Amino acid sequence: MSQISKKKSIVLVVLIIILLIGICFATLAVYAKREFSKPRFKQPEEKPVSSLTELPQSKEALCAYVNGLYEKAVKSDYAECSWHTDVNFWGDIVTPFAQADNSIVSYIRDNAGGEIAALYPNESEVKMSQAKDAPAVKINSSDVTEFTAEQGHTDENGNVSDDGYYFISFEIDPKSVDTGDYTNSTVYKEAVKKLSDVADISESKFEAEGLSYSFKIDRVTDEIINIDINGKYRIKSSAQLKSDFTLLLPAEQDSNFANIELPFNKTGHISFKWYGCRFTQRSMVVNPGDMKALPADVRINSGAVKDDYKLTFNPSVKEAVSIDADGVMTVNKNATETLPDPDKPITITMKLEYEGKVYSDDLTVYITELEVETDV
Repeated sequence: MSQISKKKSIVLVVLIIILLIGICFATLAVYAKREFSKPRFKQPEEKPVSSLTELPQSKEALCAYVNGLYEKAVKSDYAECSWHTDVNFWGDIVTPFAQADNSIVSYIRDNAGGEIAALYPNESEVKMSQAKDAPAVKINSSDVTEFTAEQGHTDENGNVSDDGYYFISFEIDPKSVDTGDYTNSTVYKEAVKKLSDVADISESKFEAEGLSYSFKIDRVTDEIINIDINGKYRIKSSAQLKSDFTLLLPAEQDSNFANIELPFNKTGHISFKWYGCRFTQRSMVVNPGDMKALPADVRINSGAVKDDYKLTFNPSVKEAVSIDADGVMTVNKNATETLPDPDKPITITMKLEYEGKVYSDDLTVYITELEVETDV
């Protein structure tokens, strides 16, 4: 084959490839035009759910707000509560021990937090009206040095998350903290008892160095979800070491007394579980023939069985959808034909009957034969 024929063949192949690419782009353009021009259903924006109580702004109003909600919670027949305490030690322990011995003491100290925390009362999902030792929580506005109150969390870019909740925190003046009850507490007595093989504690003084409360509150229902209580303390004790442990003391020390300072953090966690039912979103869009689980959140006692409660789902147009006992919705294939007004949504009412109280919530459902527009 001559050089000219080869060149003609190469040019022909290139032209064919260009033609095929052009056809592909043309086909893609036609498809894209059809897709973009195809009518789609855009879900209407949801209206913000209003709060039961407007977020207070003053220190006094905030204190009264959280105190009232906690008082309501501890008396409620419709809430369960769990609480526990964490203890951990921070900073350097102050003792007269030699450096090597101090390292041993510090190691023991660092592993003692769990044992001390276990001495504090704890409960798991106890009904508040039946709880015997519910933690005492009361914020005095005169003791508050700083506070914050916001709806949701706002990040550095201005994006808000968890806007269904109020987040309220208080910093308490350490001087107002009464630590006198510590030495009379069961926890202190049990801790001293555990130390009795090592030393006799003759005197202890507790000092508060910081205390804060953080509340998470459901703003739609005015219900406390959880509380964190963070305390920073220092205990100063005089200990008389038993004979086997006096070797820890410096050789020049005549007595077997040791003054010890121990800094520690005590964090209390209190969480509430409120009975009731709620849809976790206010609206949804479906097509005829779809089968979808409803976004239902049902909260009852963890030990409850089906005979203990009654849960029903009632659509405003019964011919359009059917819903089973587990909240799975099947949209009839001819659902749009059964709607009184195809341009308007239907409403699904969820109702929970439990322990003598009725809870309910509504979900707006749009049924359309159009493709649903998404943000993706």
